[in-house]
Amino acid sequence: MTLLIVPRSLPVGMFTVIAAAAFLTSTSVPASAEPSAPSHSTADNVEIILDHAEIMELPTALSTAAEPAESILADAVISDVLNERDTELSTLAAQERDVRVDIREASDSTAFGVAIVTAPMGADEDPQAWLFAAEHDNSGWDVGLEGTEEFSSLLTDSPLLDEEERESIAASTDPAQTAPTNYIGLGLPFAIGTSMVMTGGPHGDIGESLDFAGGESLARASRGGYAYSLCDGWTRVIHDNGYSTDYYHLEDYQWLPGNDVEVGHYLGSQGNSLCAGGSTTGAHIHYSLRGYTDPNAAGWYLTMDGKTLGGWTFVQGSQYDGYAYRDGVGTVYPGGLVHNYGF
Repeated sequence: MTLLIVPRSLPVGMFTVIAAAAFLTSTSVPASAEPSAPSHSTADNVEIILDHAEIMELPTALSTAAEPAESILADAVISDVLNERDTELSTLAAQERDVRVDIREASDSTAFGVAIVTAPMGADEDPQAWLFAAEHDNSGWDVGLEGTEEFSSLLTDSPLLDEEERESIAASTDPAQTAPTNYIGLGLPFAIGTSMVMTGGPHGDIGESLDFAGGESLARASRGGYAYSLCDGWTRVIHDNGYSTDYYHLEDYQWLPGNDVEVGHYLGSQGNSLCAGGSTTGAHIHYSLRGYTDPNAAGWYLTMDGKTLGGWTFVQGSQYDGYAYRDGVGTVYPGGLVHNYGF
C-alpha cells in the first residue's frame, strides 16, 4: 500500500505538486485566517493517507502554502485522537507508536475516514482505530470520533456515504442508546456450525480480545452490519445492536469500504498480518469487541469477561487464560475446540 506521508524535510513546492496529484488544491489566505492550533501533520510519527479516497474535494479556505488542506484536516483529527487517549504525539513517538489519518471521502465541506494509533512492531500490544466524521466551517474542522455523540451527529447530516449506511452507522454508534445486557447477540468470528481452537482466552488491557485458529481458518462476520477495512488485514463490522467487532491479523483479505454484510460474510483467513503493528506467534484471528452504549467505554474495547458470544460465556483469568462455558456442553480452556452456536 502506498502512503502519502508528510515528511518534515519535504520542500513546500514539492508538497504542492504531490497534493495536486492527489486531486487536492491549496490557496493562500491572509495570516489572520490561519488556524491557531498546533500543526501535528509534520511530526515524524504522523502519516496522511489518501490512497483509499473515493471523493476528494477538501475546502481550501484555511489552506496556506505551508499547510495544505489535507494537513489541516489531519491536524484536527489528530487533536481529537490525542484528547481521546489523553496523550501527546511526543509520548506516542517515545512508545514507537504512529498516528495515521486515512481520509476516505471529502466533499461539500465534510469528510469521513479512519484514524489509527499503531502498536509498536513486535510488541504484545494492540493498535487502536476510529472512524471519524468531520465538518468544515469558516473557523476550521469540527471532528467526531466513532463512539461519540459528535460522530453520530456529524454523520447524520453528512452528504457522504449512502443514506441507509449513514443513518445506520450514526444510530448504531450513538452513545445515547440504551445500554445492552451481557447477552449481546453476537456469534464468533467463524462460520456458525463450525469449530475453531481458542488459542488465547481473554487478553489485552482489560481482556477485550480472543484468539482463534484451525478449523476452516476463515474469518467471518459474527453478525451482520457495515464492514470497514481499517488497514490491510484489519476489519471492523459495526452491528445494529450497539456493538462492533474487530478482526485482525487477516490474510487473503477482502477490502471492505463500508459494505453492508450479512452474518458469516467472508472477511479473510487467519494470518500473521501486522498492518497496524503488534505481534503474532502463529496464524490466528484476533477477535475484539467494542461497545458504544456503555458510558464507561463508549467507542472503546470492552472486556469479554461475562459476555456471551456464539453460545459461550467467557470468563477472564490471567492474560490469555480464562475459559468459556456453555450449559449442557461444558467448559473449554485455551487449546480446546469452541463450536459457534450462533446467537
